[in-house]
Amino acid sequence: MKKFLLLLLSFLIMTAGFISNVVANQNNHVAVKTTQVDFYDADAKRPAKVTFWHQVGESACQQKVCLSTTQSANKVAVISHGAFGSPHSMNWLGYALASQGFVVAGVAHYGESWVYGQDTIDPSVVARFWQRPQEVSFVIDQLANTDVFNVKLQTDHVLMLGHSSGGFTTLALAGAKLQAGKSESYCALESSKNDKGCNYASKRKMPPMSAEMIEKIGQLQAGMKDPRIAAVIALDPALGHATNTASLKNITIPSLVIGSVENDFLPYAVHAKYYADHIPNADLVGVKQGAGHFVYIDACDSNREANGVPLCKDRQNVNRKAIQQQLLGHIFKFVHVKVAPNSL
Repeated sequence: MKKFLLLLLSFLIMTAGFISNVVANQNNHVAVKTTQVDFYDADAKRPAKVTFWHQVGESACQQKVCLSTTQSANKVAVISHGAFGSPHSMNWLGYALASQGFVVAGVAHYGESWVYGQDTIDPSVVARFWQRPQEVSFVIDQLANTDVFNVKLQTDHVLMLGHSSGGFTTLALAGAKLQAGKSESYCALESSKNDKGCNYASKRKMPPMSAEMIEKIGQLQAGMKDPRIAAVIALDPALGHATNTASLKNITIPSLVIGSVENDFLPYAVHAKYYADHIPNADLVGVKQGAGHFVYIDACDSNREANGVPLCKDRQNVNRKAIQQQLLGHIFKFVHVKVAPNSL
């Protein structure tokens, strides 16, 4: 646990001063800023910290988030971070989407994200996989709140994105569900020994996903899907080894899955490719060039590791920023071709 808390502290140091950051996009000269807003879900009895990436408003307003008057009300995106991370590690994606006119909400998942304070970290939250989709749906509810924004946003066609555990969260909001016993069977195989996804069940002491447990949380699983999600983009998504194939076949919205082929954390065939193979008409991008699982978070400077894999240090000759620029090309092509004609 001590090592885990040190990891959280390192990320806190790396992202200090994030909230006040304002960046001018060099390509279109659009100034993008971040604003953090604190919500509270009275029903779930937990807070929700949200980082918004958005274009700078032309003048001050009375609301918490002042959007540009030219902001398109129907370009809304939500980002879900990976296990025990934070929205702050997804700057590269949030700023890029905002520069293209999106209002982007980065959800900090309570019990996992260090932004609430180290004393709130609860490893058992990983087992409550339905909590993340609930938090995203709650945040989408708040996006229509006129006390928060000076522009009334349309929240019935949301672009959902996520990395790792956030990738599963993204797909769960589209209809993906876990299957009783599938994870346990897979993780017992010798072939799964290099799959770091199995480590969360053992190190976090997650209870076995028994048929009885699935039955008890069946209603929660059904409630993970949110009809306001218009399209999904999953970056190296986790839990492919535990996800029900039939549930993936029922996903009907545009889906883009991106994964690292030479993966150092989640084997490509079992996770990213598995999702894309079973979601009808899903687009799949396999990233090579030695890219690992953490190439999808901001470039950083730390020696910290997750399950023995460095978060900040890539393999030799891997240029994280260059790969992220390539990923943005795939993401925006997907948005413009598959999503925009229908809803944005």
